Amino acid sequence: MSTSCTCCGRNADSCKIVNCCVCGKSYKIECVDLTNAEARKIHQKSGLSWSCKNCAKIGSDINSLKAVIVALQEEIKVLKLSVSTVSPSTAASASLFQTEKVIQEVSERNKRKCNIIIYGRSELINKNKTEQSEADTVFVKDVLTALKIGDLGDLKPIRLGKYDPTKQDRRRPIKITLSSEEDVVSVLRASKSLKTTDPWKNIFISRDRTKMQNELYKSVRNELHERLSNGEQNLIIKYKDGIPNIVHSEN
Repeated sequence: MSTSCTCCGRNADSCKIVNCCVCGKSYKIECVDLTNAEARKIHQKSGLSWSCKNCAKIGSDINSLKAVIVALQEEIKVLKLSVSTVSPSTAASASLFQTEKVIQEVSERNKRKCNIIIYGRSELINKNKTEQSEADTVFVKDVLTALKIGDLGDLKPIRLGKYDPTKQDRRRPIKITLSSEEDVVSVLRASKSLKTTDPWKNIFISRDRTKMQNELYKSVRNELHERLSNGEQNLIIKYKDGIPNIVHSEN
Protein backbone atom coordinates (compact mmCIF):
# COMPACT_ATOMS: atom_id res chain seq x y z
CA MET A 1 0.00 0.00 0.00
CA SER A 2 1.41 3.40 -1.00
CA THR A 3 1.05 6.69 0.88
CA SER A 4 1.61 10.28 -0.22
CA CYS A 5 4.47 12.21 1.43
CA THR A 6 3.54 15.53 3.07
CA CYS A 7 6.95 16.96 2.14
CA CYS A 8 7.41 16.11 -1.54
CA GLY A 9 3.91 14.90 -2.48
CA ARG A 10 5.17 11.63 -3.99
CA ASN A 11 3.83 8.21 -3.12
CA ALA A 12 5.91 5.54 -1.40
CA ASP A 13 5.36 2.08 0.07
CA SER A 14 4.29 2.03 3.71
CA CYS A 15 7.67 0.60 4.75
CA LYS A 16 9.30 3.76 3.35
CA ILE A 17 6.87 6.08 5.16
CA VAL A 18 6.87 7.32 8.78
CA ASN A 19 4.05 9.10 10.56
CA CYS A 20 4.59 11.97 13.00
CA CYS A 21 3.57 10.86 16.50
CA VAL A 22 2.11 14.33 17.17
CA CYS A 23 0.28 15.53 14.05
CA GLY A 24 -0.01 12.16 12.29
CA LYS A 25 1.24 13.44 8.91
CA SER A 26 3.15 11.04 6.65
CA TYR A 27 6.70 11.54 5.33
CA LYS A 28 9.05 9.56 3.10
CA ILE A 29 12.11 8.51 5.10
CA GLU A 30 14.37 10.06 2.45
CA CYS A 31 12.71 13.45 2.99
CA VAL A 32 13.34 13.42 6.75
CA ASP A 33 16.79 11.78 6.77
CA LEU A 34 15.78 8.51 8.41
CA THR A 35 17.40 5.15 7.65
CA ASN A 36 15.56 1.95 6.80
CA ALA A 37 16.59 0.50 10.18
CA GLU A 38 15.17 3.51 12.06
CA ALA A 39 11.94 3.29 10.07
CA ARG A 40 11.60 -0.43 10.93
CA LYS A 41 11.98 0.31 14.65
CA ILE A 42 9.30 3.00 14.43
CA HIS A 43 6.95 0.64 12.58
CA GLN A 44 7.59 -2.12 15.12
CA LYS A 45 6.73 0.30 17.95
CA SER A 46 9.84 -0.76 19.85
CA GLY A 47 9.89 2.37 21.99
CA LEU A 48 11.19 4.67 19.24
CA SER A 49 8.82 7.48 18.31
CA TRP A 50 9.33 10.19 15.71
CA SER A 51 8.00 13.72 15.28
CA CYS A 52 8.26 16.02 12.28
CA LYS A 53 10.30 19.23 12.31
CA ASN A 54 7.28 21.48 12.95
CA CYS A 55 6.06 19.44 15.91
CA ALA A 56 9.60 19.14 17.30
CA LYS A 57 9.80 22.96 17.21
CA ILE A 58 6.58 23.17 19.23
CA GLY A 59 8.14 20.78 21.74
CA SER A 60 11.18 23.06 21.98
CA ASP A 61 8.94 26.03 22.74
CA ILE A 62 7.22 24.01 25.45
CA ASN A 63 10.61 23.21 27.00
CA SER A 64 11.42 26.92 26.94
CA LEU A 65 8.22 27.64 28.82
CA LYS A 66 9.08 24.93 31.34
CA ALA A 67 12.50 26.52 31.85
CA VAL A 68 10.88 29.86 32.62
CA ILE A 69 8.51 28.24 35.11
CA VAL A 70 11.39 26.44 36.82
CA ALA A 71 13.32 29.70 37.11
CA LEU A 72 10.30 31.35 38.75
CA GLN A 73 9.47 28.58 41.20
CA GLU A 74 11.49 30.00 44.08
CA GLU A 75 10.02 33.44 43.52
CA ILE A 76 6.52 31.97 43.58
CA LYS A 77 7.24 30.10 46.83
CA VAL A 78 8.33 33.32 48.49
CA LEU A 79 5.32 35.11 47.07
CA LYS A 80 2.94 32.47 48.40
CA LEU A 81 4.40 32.85 51.89
CA SER A 82 3.99 36.59 51.74
CA VAL A 83 0.36 36.47 50.59
CA SER A 84 -0.76 33.69 52.94
CA THR A 85 -1.66 36.28 55.57
CA VAL A 86 -3.44 38.72 53.26
CA SER A 87 -6.91 38.80 51.77
CA PRO A 88 -7.99 36.37 48.96
CA SER A 89 -8.33 39.27 46.53
CA THR A 90 -4.71 40.29 47.13
CA ALA A 91 -3.54 36.69 46.69
CA ALA A 92 -5.44 36.41 43.40
CA SER A 93 -3.82 39.61 42.16
CA ALA A 94 -0.37 38.27 43.05
CA SER A 95 -1.06 35.00 41.21
CA LEU A 96 -2.21 36.95 38.15
CA PHE A 97 0.99 39.02 38.31
CA GLN A 98 3.14 35.88 38.27
CA THR A 99 1.23 34.48 35.29
CA GLU A 100 1.73 37.73 33.42
CA LYS A 101 5.43 37.66 34.27
CA VAL A 102 5.81 34.18 32.78
CA ILE A 103 3.96 35.20 29.61
CA GLN A 104 6.14 38.30 29.22
CA GLU A 105 9.33 36.27 29.69
CA VAL A 106 8.30 33.71 27.05
CA SER A 107 7.35 36.52 24.65
CA GLU A 108 10.69 38.28 25.19
CA ARG A 109 12.65 35.06 24.60
CA ASN A 110 10.67 34.46 21.42
CA LYS A 111 11.61 37.94 20.15
CA ARG A 112 15.31 37.27 20.80
CA LYS A 113 15.58 33.65 19.65
CA CYS A 114 17.07 34.51 16.22
CA ASN A 115 19.55 37.09 17.55
CA ILE A 116 23.24 36.78 18.34
CA ILE A 117 25.38 39.28 20.25
CA ILE A 118 29.02 39.89 19.29
CA TYR A 119 31.34 41.31 21.96
CA GLY A 120 34.85 42.78 21.79
CA ARG A 121 34.84 44.79 18.56
CA SER A 122 36.21 48.34 18.90
CA GLU A 123 34.24 51.21 17.39
CA LEU A 124 35.64 53.66 14.88
CA ILE A 125 36.90 57.06 16.04
CA ASN A 126 35.42 60.27 14.62
CA LYS A 127 33.02 58.43 12.30
CA ASN A 128 29.30 58.97 11.87
CA LYS A 129 26.59 56.35 12.46
CA THR A 130 26.40 55.31 8.80
CA GLU A 131 30.16 54.78 8.50
CA GLN A 132 30.18 52.77 11.73
CA SER A 133 27.30 50.58 10.52
CA GLU A 134 29.06 49.91 7.20
CA ALA A 135 32.28 48.97 9.02
CA ASP A 136 30.36 46.68 11.40
CA THR A 137 28.65 44.96 8.45
CA VAL A 138 32.02 44.19 6.85
CA PHE A 139 33.36 42.99 10.21
CA VAL A 140 30.42 40.62 10.80
CA LYS A 141 30.74 39.12 7.32
CA ASP A 142 34.48 38.62 7.87
CA VAL A 143 33.80 36.80 11.15
CA LEU A 144 31.20 34.53 9.54
CA THR A 145 33.60 33.80 6.69
CA ALA A 146 36.31 32.87 9.20
CA LEU A 147 33.81 30.53 10.87
CA LYS A 148 33.06 28.97 7.46
CA ILE A 149 29.40 29.95 7.72
CA GLY A 150 27.60 30.31 4.41
CA ASP A 151 25.69 33.34 3.19
CA LEU A 152 23.13 34.35 5.84
CA GLY A 153 21.54 37.09 3.78
CA ASP A 154 21.39 40.84 4.39
CA LEU A 155 22.72 41.42 7.93
CA LYS A 156 22.07 44.70 9.71
CA PRO A 157 24.33 45.13 12.77
CA ILE A 158 23.03 47.25 15.64
CA ARG A 159 25.29 48.61 18.40
CA LEU A 160 23.66 48.17 21.80
CA GLY A 161 23.84 50.72 24.59
CA LYS A 162 24.23 54.47 24.72
CA TYR A 163 26.94 56.08 22.60
CA ASP A 164 29.61 57.73 24.78
CA PRO A 165 31.92 60.01 22.77
CA THR A 166 34.19 60.53 25.80
CA LYS A 167 35.44 56.94 25.73
CA GLN A 168 38.57 56.33 23.68
CA ASP A 169 38.08 52.56 23.26
CA ARG A 170 34.37 52.03 22.78
CA ARG A 171 33.26 48.40 22.42
CA ARG A 172 29.48 48.39 22.55
CA PRO A 173 28.08 44.91 21.73
CA ILE A 174 26.75 44.26 18.23
CA LYS A 175 23.34 42.64 17.77
CA ILE A 176 22.64 40.63 14.62
CA THR A 177 19.28 39.12 13.68
CA LEU A 178 19.58 35.89 11.67
CA SER A 179 16.92 34.09 9.64
CA SER A 180 16.35 31.14 11.97
CA GLU A 181 17.27 29.50 15.27
CA GLU A 182 19.19 26.90 13.25
CA ASP A 183 21.49 29.67 11.95
CA VAL A 184 22.02 30.87 15.53
CA VAL A 185 23.03 27.37 16.65
CA SER A 186 25.41 26.98 13.69
CA VAL A 187 27.16 30.28 14.45
CA LEU A 188 27.45 29.57 18.18
CA ARG A 189 28.93 26.12 17.59
CA ALA A 190 31.45 27.42 15.09
CA SER A 191 32.37 30.43 17.27
CA LYS A 192 34.25 28.17 19.71
CA SER A 193 37.15 28.24 17.24
CA LEU A 194 37.56 32.02 17.59
CA LYS A 195 39.63 31.61 20.77
CA THR A 196 42.40 29.91 18.80
CA THR A 197 42.47 32.37 15.89
CA ASP A 198 44.66 35.45 16.35
CA PRO A 199 42.50 38.06 14.56
CA TRP A 200 39.40 37.00 16.50
CA LYS A 201 40.66 35.77 19.88
CA ASN A 202 39.15 38.79 21.68
CA ILE A 203 35.77 38.34 19.98
CA PHE A 204 32.99 36.50 21.81
CA ILE A 205 29.55 35.52 20.45
CA SER A 206 26.51 34.61 22.53
CA ARG A 207 22.75 34.33 22.33
CA ASP A 208 20.61 37.41 22.96
CA ARG A 209 19.56 36.52 26.52
CA THR A 210 16.81 38.16 28.58
CA LYS A 211 17.54 39.70 31.99
CA MET A 212 16.23 36.57 33.70
CA GLN A 213 18.41 34.31 31.53
CA ASN A 214 21.48 36.43 32.32
CA GLU A 215 20.77 36.28 36.06
CA LEU A 216 20.36 32.50 35.90
CA TYR A 217 23.59 32.13 33.90
CA LYS A 218 25.51 34.32 36.36
CA SER A 219 24.22 32.23 39.25
CA VAL A 220 25.35 28.99 37.58
CA ARG A 221 28.70 30.53 36.63
CA ASN A 222 29.32 31.63 40.23
CA GLU A 223 28.52 28.12 41.41
CA LEU A 224 30.97 26.72 38.84
CA HIS A 225 33.76 29.02 40.05
CA GLU A 226 33.08 28.07 43.67
CA ARG A 227 33.18 24.34 42.93
CA LEU A 228 36.39 24.69 40.92
CA SER A 229 37.92 26.69 43.78
CA ASN A 230 37.01 23.85 46.16
CA GLY A 231 39.04 21.39 44.10
CA GLU A 232 36.52 19.85 41.70
CA GLN A 233 37.90 19.37 38.19
CA ASN A 234 36.72 19.06 34.57
CA LEU A 235 33.50 21.00 35.14
CA ILE A 236 31.85 23.07 32.42
CA ILE A 237 28.53 24.82 31.80
CA LYS A 238 26.35 23.09 29.23
CA TYR A 239 22.87 24.03 28.07
CA LYS A 240 20.04 21.49 27.98
CA ASP A 241 16.54 22.54 26.90
CA GLY A 242 17.62 26.15 27.25
CA ILE A 243 18.79 25.77 30.87
CA PRO A 244 22.49 26.12 31.87
CA ASN A 245 23.75 23.17 33.91
CA ILE A 246 27.14 22.28 35.41
CA VAL A 247 28.38 18.97 34.01
CA HIS A 248 31.63 17.05 33.86
CA SER A 249 33.66 17.62 30.70
CA GLU A 250 34.11 14.58 28.45
CA ASN A 251 37.78 15.47 27.93
